[in-house]
Amino acid sequence: MFRWLALSLLLPACGADQELALLPGAGGDASATGGAAGTGGSGAGGAGAAGCTASSQCSGDTEYCSPTLARCVHCLVAGHCESGKACDPAGECREACTGEADCTPDGKHCDLPTSTCVECRGQGDCTSGEKPRCVLGRCAECATDADCTSGSKTHCDGRECVECLVTGHCESGKTCTPDEHRCQ
Repeated sequence: MFRWLALSLLLPACGADQELALLPGAGGDASATGGAAGTGGSGAGGAGAAGCTASSQCSGDTEYCSPTLARCVHCLVAGHCESGKACDPAGECREACTGEADCTPDGKHCDLPTSTCVECRGQGDCTSGEKPRCVLGRCAECATDADCTSGSKTHCDGRECVECLVTGHCESGKTCTPDEHRCQ
């Protein structure tokens, strides 16, 4: 929470073309919109199994590298988005908001630190039994590995329980597929 308060005080001073890591590092508290969960492996738009460390490794619609998420994203700051949109905690351009009323017609909530309409700001906003955790503004199956307790899917990729995130999670002789998070 304190990190978001500090961020909200610093953000106005940043230029639109600066790259700014908006989220705390991986492995932190992933509740609400304030943190990335899991290991920060490549998600949608990722730069491969190892992730990215610089925007020069990214291309197309996901041209910016978020080192804290370890993947290429659509945006790092609102200036990377088209007019009327802002950058959400997951690096996606979303509808901008200045208060709750801007988002409630769509059934969403205004995340004031990022000025974006999000699905959730905390666990209480996630009422589905299948997606009870709030991760980066979206309801998810898991926030940490501790949420993944059934079957072979015992690791959290930040939103879903998966079989593996890295080859070390697989039995000897198998490797973890970066896109499917399966041992093969």
